[in-house]
Amino acid sequence: MHEIRNQYGDGHLFVLRCIKQTNNNRDELWSETIGAISDILIHRQDWALDRPSEVLEAFDTIPLGILRGKAVARRPWPVRATLRTYIYDRLESILDEPEQRLAV
Repeated sequence: MHEIRNQYGDGHLFVLRCIKQTNNNRDELWSETIGAISDILIHRQDWALDRPSEVLEAFDTIPLGILRGKAVARRPWPVRATLRTYIYDRLESILDEPEQRLAV
């Protein structure tokens, strides 16, 4: 958390709200989870800055504990990177219009 705050400022602590202020994820304060969400919100700043309420609502529907368990089961792949992919996929399906999800 200190690393995130020092590198990106207090505003980026929205990452913690995505965990602590959602219904089913309050106990999911794992470093890999915090880092994965941070990575996503750095990449998609438009979500956090323009649509914070929608982001929090989306996290209400995302089972972070289950996704982290799946990521841990994929070791030796890095848990944070795998979890980032799982979470991003869920958020993208909720927050982006289908035409915005074109492969690059």
